[in-house]
Amino acid sequence: MNLKKLIPLYLGAAVGPMGGVGVVTLIPVLAATWSVDFATASLAITFYMIPFVMVQLFSGAVAQLFDARKTLMFGFAVYALGAVLCGFSPSLWFLMACRAIQGIGAAFLVPIVMALIGELVEERDVGKAMGLLGMAYTVGVTLGPLISGLIEVRFGWAVFFFFLAALAVGAGILYRFSSEPMQGRGGEAPGILSVLPVLKDAFSRPGVLPLSFAAFCYFIAYIGIMTFTADFLKSNVGLASDRIGLLISSTGFTGIAVSPLAGYLGDRWGRLKVLFGGAAISLACIVGMNLTAFSYGAYFFLFLVFGTGSATAWTSLNTMGVQIQPTFRKPVTSVYNAVKFAGYAFSPLILSPLYIPLHLKGVQWGCMVAVVLSFLMAWRGVAVSERAK
Repeated sequence: MNLKKLIPLYLGAAVGPMGGVGVVTLIPVLAATWSVDFATASLAITFYMIPFVMVQLFSGAVAQLFDARKTLMFGFAVYALGAVLCGFSPSLWFLMACRAIQGIGAAFLVPIVMALIGELVEERDVGKAMGLLGMAYTVGVTLGPLISGLIEVRFGWAVFFFFLAALAVGAGILYRFSSEPMQGRGGEAPGILSVLPVLKDAFSRPGVLPLSFAAFCYFIAYIGIMTFTADFLKSNVGLASDRIGLLISSTGFTGIAVSPLAGYLGDRWGRLKVLFGGAAISLACIVGMNLTAFSYGAYFFLFLVFGTGSATAWTSLNTMGVQIQPTFRKPVTSVYNAVKFAGYAFSPLILSPLYIPLHLKGVQWGCMVAVVLSFLMAWRGVAVSERAK
């Protein structure tokens, strides 16, 4: 693998989730700064995630039709611009608008980075490359809240956004000088409306939607376990926030270590086998949480192992997302990522009806079902794509 060309892409993969999740630590500070309640300040996450999910549907098609290199550099530029404007925000609602700009930039980073990595490496190394990509995502998710907290305490909340802008600009510059200009297509340049037929084609490709909804279901389980466990431990057990944060973040620490190994095993044993192993580990951990009376040590161990299973499953799912339609990779990865991250947005909404009457055990049962559905849909997606060849 050519690490010189891959490192800027991995940096781009980390900066998106770092900006999305890193702001979680700043929400109480933003609420105090503009004298609003926590729920209002938390819209800084929503204003980022909505355009992030929606624009991803189109960003891969844009890269396919026009120029993937310029499209990715555009993503870095828009992300950095949104971050800088966030840092200079004179009001909360100006900040929200700038978070939307930042989310649009991230939507041009995540799927295109995934597609380009799939194109840069040999087929035999795609699993390892996706494992490193999973590690980069997990670094962004895990370190984002930590870095934002450290920066806010020492320099103020605005500096975190300047840090994100600098990271995006640095990654964009590295990519600019490590990548080669794309070959001109010749003929008449396509219009922007040409994106729609390409997007429709991506949706209709064999296996794409089942695999995308496999990732959607797995995100429901992954986010659901962390979100509702955190609320249960705060509301019903009275656990301190720092201990809850350490418990939840333990999934990320194991994910950083396990993702490259999962990619290597996928290259050797096959994606579905490794996905089955990861899903089985995750399922066993959720069952353990359901059957075990809460103790911090037991749950910490279960979350560590849950992170191992989740990282293994995510690496396999993401690799299949890149490989399922190699000749149409950019639009397909856009569809895959948009549907996948919609699971992040809808997880609380889908699982809340179980949490209200049945408490945490109801959510755990719902997450078990989601993990099983995820594997079945992935198996279906791979089977459909293989039959179509």
